[in-house]
Amino acid sequence: MAGTARILKEGEVLFRTGEKADSMYIIRRGSLKVYFLKGNEEVQLALLTDGSIVGEMAFFDQKPRSAHVKALTQTEVMEISRADFDKLLTQIPKWLVTMLQSLSGRLRSTNERLAILEKAQQGKSRLNDFPFAPILRTLRILQLLTLQIGQKEGTTVYLDYQTTLEWWMQLTGWSRDYFSRFIDALQKHGMVQKKGDGAARIYLSGRARMHALTEFLAEIQPRVTHESLAQFSPVWIDMLEAAIAEAIESGYESYNVSVLKLSRSLAFASLDAEKRIKIAESIAQWLLLKQTKSNVELLLKINPKENKNHVVLLKLMHLLIAEGLDHLE
Repeated sequence: MAGTARILKEGEVLFRTGEKADSMYIIRRGSLKVYFLKGNEEVQLALLTDGSIVGEMAFFDQKPRSAHVKALTQTEVMEISRADFDKLLTQIPKWLVTMLQSLSGRLRSTNERLAILEKAQQGKSRLNDFPFAPILRTLRILQLLTLQIGQKEGTTVYLDYQTTLEWWMQLTGWSRDYFSRFIDALQKHGMVQKKGDGAARIYLSGRARMHALTEFLAEIQPRVTHESLAQFSPVWIDMLEAAIAEAIESGYESYNVSVLKLSRSLAFASLDAEKRIKIAESIAQWLLLKQTKSNVELLLKINPKENKNHVVLLKLMHLLIAEGLDHLE
């Protein structure tokens, strides 16, 4: 493929986020840093050396650059123009072009989501406006980094612990102690495993559960108040499990359960009517359960199949809160 040789001085920027993409580059010798800006700080996305290609995403989706790139040392690159690249595409099967476009779109989406995540919820003062925001934000970063830098070993994906920690600290500005406790909690509850010399790798053995928990917390967050979160306890989960058991006995796909008549949960049954109803109303608000209320009774419409999943996720949520991960020190 024809191209034009170009020499970059140390620190010279090859291109910036948002610029029009006219070329892609192959590194002949030297090194390039791919990054985005967090204020005046550079958050590294990748370090590329001899033989690597950079700027290729824009050729597939024809959108502006999604990151900054600069030379870390004097670097020689081969610049491939769009005209040169278009000639090459005529020699590539259409199915391969389509696949590369799809992969390019996923990478771009990941980069954009990381940038959006960084701009949102900056600083502890903003975080105080969102119940369990540190948990949700850390789960999201772990998922995004899994897409960005995760590696496969058999059927399991793993992250390098130190690299993940550095990314997480750059994106949040929080202490390494919180991250360490968070990973330990995930391991304790079966979502990850630390392996290797000095637990150098984080294996996402419970990736599906972690994804489900992330989506659940994101979904309910707008409906959770600090007051209701402060009252959240295992009694809530007991109540929901008792309601599910009664709904199953009814034989219907969904069933209106009487909150005041629930007696399977001893902890919940020992509460007075006012406290029972308050807990039930909070659960209904969190999970969008349909309520039927009279002066002396409250009915919750329970769908056993759907609400069983809620029980599992609420238990995971409670365990992380019990570890003190819902707030920053």
